[in-house]
Amino acid sequence: MATHESAENPFLQGNFGPWREEGEAFDLEVVGELPRDLSGVYYRNGPNPAFEPPGRYHWFDGDGMIHAIHLEDGRASYRNRWVQSRGLEEERAAGRAVYPGIFDMQPGETPIYKNTANTNIVWHAGKLLALMEAALPTQLRPDTLATLGEYDFGGRLASAMTAHPKMDPETGEMLFFGYGPFPYLQYYVADRSGALANHEVIDLAWGAMMHDFALTKDHVVFVLCPLVFSLEDLERRGGVFTWEPERGTRLGVMPRSGGNAEVRWYDTDPCYVFHPLNAYEEGGTLVLDVARYPRLDFMAPRAARDPGYEDAAAAKLHRWRIDLAGGAVRAEPLDDVATEFPRADERRLGRKHRWGYLAAAGPEGTTRMPEFTALRRYDLERGTIETRAFGAGNGVGEPLFVPRRPDSAEDDGYVLALAYEQARNTSDFYVLDARNIAGEPIARVVLPHRVPYGFHGNWVPAA
Repeated sequence: MATHESAENPFLQGNFGPWREEGEAFDLEVVGELPRDLSGVYYRNGPNPAFEPPGRYHWFDGDGMIHAIHLEDGRASYRNRWVQSRGLEEERAAGRAVYPGIFDMQPGETPIYKNTANTNIVWHAGKLLALMEAALPTQLRPDTLATLGEYDFGGRLASAMTAHPKMDPETGEMLFFGYGPFPYLQYYVADRSGALANHEVIDLAWGAMMHDFALTKDHVVFVLCPLVFSLEDLERRGGVFTWEPERGTRLGVMPRSGGNAEVRWYDTDPCYVFHPLNAYEEGGTLVLDVARYPRLDFMAPRAARDPGYEDAAAAKLHRWRIDLAGGAVRAEPLDDVATEFPRADERRLGRKHRWGYLAAAGPEGTTRMPEFTALRRYDLERGTIETRAFGAGNGVGEPLFVPRRPDSAEDDGYVLALAYEQARNTSDFYVLDARNIAGEPIARVVLPHRVPYGFHGNWVPAA
């Protein structure tokens, strides 16, 4: 039975609402034909509260649920499972939700964080890790999705871990950061085998929500935005996050093998960035493409009932050019349509890229929620855009590029995406031609039920 909170909260309605069953299905219906060279598993993570939330639920609060689509020999199967965190185990024992959400922390209380592991899922050095930025990674079995427990790199991980580690395509390293005692970051490098090989403490000018970062061949880039995190004076400030644009935004550039003393900070206009597309260096200039919000209302407490996702505050594709020697930052908008969840060819990570893929507002316009009804393919060399629209009310998630072969050209491959169809109240898994995303799908896998809107996914090719 729906509570008053769930009846009013848009993050508990429609395809944002939870799906509270785990299961598996085989020999799924395929419209079209799955490519035989597309063999592996697509894993997608997202928030899915197992119990009715006790307070002002935000989309970021839900328990992690993994959806796995296995493709092999032109056939598809599906499995979904919650990440069995210690917090979820406690709630199942209690028979109800017991952890507060990010909007329910009270003045004077020590915050209690639940490791929801609900944001991303990555594969590195033979380990499948479910991630959220305020906690340790959670290791899962890649075949059954069973939870193996929190993973701390043999006791060497001294902080939480970002939900967005970067896998270097040449070295096999995994680079990441984690929140330490504010206002510090902990920067790490794990080698190809998965062992932590480097750890540095990075000073920040203020404690902030730093969701992601960028990587080039020679540098890492930290994006310090004025979404300030503080547990002090919560009542006056209105929550743990406040938007303080007078601070501006600072871009911290550090040599990949460097440390705190070598970070150089570059100032630019106030904004917020959840996700970069990619970064690279060219002739003394560092180029950084991001989905840029002019301000972030999404984390304000009122967003629990009114996300306020109007066009003026939506993220749009943007490029920064940082003059590494001179210190100037030049900003250039690349699109005027609301977009998020940017992805490029992972083989181009930290190297110059031409193509980018993003979820976007459809031709019907921006919604007032983070629901995207189109995919956009950007040719950043020619400045052209191709759009595939799914229709009003039919939300589509993060697009993921998978090359046809390891040595294929940057745009020669497939774009994978989960999309919801409102009329059928179910979801499909699309395999699109990366060179023609608006054309007839190569294949559409009909899933056994709807998959709630979520965050991030990755492809793990068959061994």
